[in-house]
Amino acid sequence: MGTYRYKVQKGGFGLFLGIAAEATHLTGPPTTGVPVSNRVWLDASEVDNAFYRNRLALNEREVAWLRFGLGEVSGDIERVETSPYILVTVRALEILEADYAEATLAPAIAGWAAQEFCLTPRPCVVGRDSATGRITFDRDE
Repeated sequence: MGTYRYKVQKGGFGLFLGIAAEATHLTGPPTTGVPVSNRVWLDASEVDNAFYRNRLALNEREVAWLRFGLGEVSGDIERVETSPYILVTVRALEILEADYAEATLAPAIAGWAAQEFCLTPRPCVVGRDSATGRITFDRDE
């Protein structure tokens, strides 16, 4: 199991999210989780708060951000992995409420995957929309 810490500090705001996950290589479809691509699956059903050691109940939007982030790199994972199926299980999150936005889950899990599978990291420009205050992520591809 590996841990990745996603951090951004820009004028006026900061983001932080630590993610601990593991990859399991399977010969058949996983019995837990949801498909992200043909061969990559995500299980975020039993996630702990790494700081307080209690269970986190991720909402649908949070799971969707995890799926989106993992989906961004699933093609790269499938190119380097020969297993018929790869199940990525999120075990714990390090969340500091003041520096957390749900959207941070996407670049955090993509960064974890790049580290775990020795992928070339994909640049991501983080900003804040001045009109709405929403965090924005733009992949520089």
